[in-house]
Amino acid sequence: MAAIIPTIGTTDAFGIDDLAAIVRLRDDLVIEYALDYVPHIHADAVIGWAWAVFRDYDFDDNPLGFHARTVRSLTDSLERIDSLQMADSIGIDLHKTGYAPYISSVFLAKNRSDLALLSRAPEQMPYLYQVGHYHPGIYTLECSRPGTGALAGLASIRLLGKQGYRVLIGHTVEMAEMLRERLERHDCIQVLNDYNYGPVTLFRVYPPGVDAEAALHRELNDPDYRNQLTAHNAYNRQLFDLIYERAMQGEGVLLSWTTTYRHANYPGAPAIAALKSFIMSPWTDLNAIDSVVQQVMDVRARINGL
Repeated sequence: MAAIIPTIGTTDAFGIDDLAAIVRLRDDLVIEYALDYVPHIHADAVIGWAWAVFRDYDFDDNPLGFHARTVRSLTDSLERIDSLQMADSIGIDLHKTGYAPYISSVFLAKNRSDLALLSRAPEQMPYLYQVGHYHPGIYTLECSRPGTGALAGLASIRLLGKQGYRVLIGHTVEMAEMLRERLERHDCIQVLNDYNYGPVTLFRVYPPGVDAEAALHRELNDPDYRNQLTAHNAYNRQLFDLIYERAMQGEGVLLSWTTTYRHANYPGAPAIAALKSFIMSPWTDLNAIDSVVQQVMDVRARINGL
């Protein structure tokens, strides 16, 4: 038996699979091959689920006053996740975009019978369930697995509510958009995930004398440019190491590093490495965004001896 797991918001680039198209394809294949079962579709929405709070947000009136770039980002993401209810089950991590402690996660099943497949029969545990009718241990919420994570997640949901999540998620997207807008002002920087609109920004920095836009195009498509791609990966790693060193000394911002965004478009191609900003703090403001860009440019100047 098969199961299909589309992703609703990847970690590095906030990529969102077309869930509606996947469900339609699944249904067509069931008919075409006369399957005696329907493959289960589980939506890995551990990051992207929170964008659903904007489903009934009035983007025309825009009461929270988001910038135009932010509205574009939110509406694009919302359009992509609008079919979330079509999944057979959904995974949610409240410790990611739910602003709850680390162990707070949720599994939702559309059909009760599917959830029952995960339960344990009382006959399997004769030392429990001797009295009463309340037995949450059937679903492993007691005994060796505490309910503290679930309760912490519920507390965050009750505290923040839909409007609170709109403010938090909208702010992180807005700050990410402002960072991209500032990075795009520099000819030596290329934003890699400009058309994915989550809180993550991936970008590459290029040395003097390199046309960044042209270089990225060749890195992605030209096998003869492989050595330069590798050299630019090393250059960006050098920037990251210096930024990290300064951050550990309390002198700058903390960025991340990734080699899992994508590979170039030819067989055996190396990864396209990138510097990574993942904005989640509600305290991030435009001064912090400007500090990120300034530090990147300062470190680049240091490496180049400028």
